[in-house]
Amino acid sequence: MTTFKDQLFQFGGVPVGSFMTQGDSWFVKPSSGSDSNEGNRIDRPLKTLARALALATANQNDVVYLFSESNSASSTTDYQSSTLDWNKDGVHLIGVNSGSAFGQRSRVAFVSTYDTASNLFTLSANNCLISGVHFFAGVAGTNPTGCVNVTGARNRIENCHIYGIGNNANDIAGAYSLKLNAAEEILVKECVIGGNTVLAGSAANSEILFDGSSKNIIFKDCLITRKIEHSTNHPLVKVADATGIDDIVLFDDCKFVSLSVNYVTAQSGVFKLVADLTAGMILLHNPVAVNDNASGNGKWDVDDYDKIAVLAPATPAADTAGLIRVV
Repeated sequence: MTTFKDQLFQFGGVPVGSFMTQGDSWFVKPSSGSDSNEGNRIDRPLKTLARALALATANQNDVVYLFSESNSASSTTDYQSSTLDWNKDGVHLIGVNSGSAFGQRSRVAFVSTYDTASNLFTLSANNCLISGVHFFAGVAGTNPTGCVNVTGARNRIENCHIYGIGNNANDIAGAYSLKLNAAEEILVKECVIGGNTVLAGSAANSEILFDGSSKNIIFKDCLITRKIEHSTNHPLVKVADATGIDDIVLFDDCKFVSLSVNYVTAQSGVFKLVADLTAGMILLHNPVAVNDNASGNGKWDVDDYDKIAVLAPATPAADTAGLIRVV
């Protein structure tokens, strides 16, 4: 007799997430899987995301499921010895786990010996959904540049924890947790970007880095956070140069939290614009900035280039709507 479970195995379907697609489903279990398996059956999972991506077909809405198998990081992580470039359009990556905000057990990280001047994960493809995955870039090396680098367009990153500079040795100039480099039409929703277990700021870096005229980027309900050890070296958001963004960058209902050991470090500003912008505007809707040092200035823009607009109700002046304050 063919059971419902047998049918799921036969057709490669999973009830988890209820992701309906005309494409194929690929299953990855880093601890118990094998890249010699077919990978399109739950009972014959692959071991690595790289193999699943190689088998997936672009533009068919193929779905790669990364399964947690334990609460232990070592047995639920797909370890990378080189940058994993997610480079096939319309191939989605879904972590199957509890859905916690911090440290999801569907996890991608470096092997412990990684010490190359590159990042952990690059999203160069277009039209992809990345959901429920913990990306952790932390090794005892002085070369890794960051965690997730987005260069594609029309992608959605949801309920992920993106944590770069995950080791004291990674606190190098230009490092980041999330970089948007010539990225367009991106939604980052309900994500945690950064972390509070490793201090940053011995060198000039940031949690979010914009470059390459990135535009039409929306952050919704995100927490951007870091435990800092320098008041100016680690703004939570940095725009690399005068053309780092273009058009709209919106932070909607986002929280920016800078912590420090024993409350000794005051963050000088949440955002840093390295140069005045030639185009684009950063919009903040219902923003919250927390500096745990009460003596901190609590400024939004340390550079005062007047390219950050805070959207919040205010007492209207004559002939104004009273909804925008430019800082």
